[in-house]
Amino acid sequence: MYLILSEKAYLIWVEQHYPHVPRVSEVAAALRVMTHEEQRAALSRARTLTEYGQAVEEAIGAIRE
Repeated sequence: MYLILSEKAYLIWVEQHYPHVPRVSEVAAALRVMTHEEQRAALSRARTLTEYGQAVEEAIGAIRE
């Protein structure tokens, strides 16, 4: 699609087809088919990503000051 659409049109298309906001129902459906070990691993990765995101936010804040 990137090769066919203009940049602006492509960004609009991507947002409509692949929104950045996860749907809780989709996450819950994926978690239901996981074992408890897989669920714990997924939670651990999510927490790690959250911590990384907070570190990036703090670094950006420090740069802007």
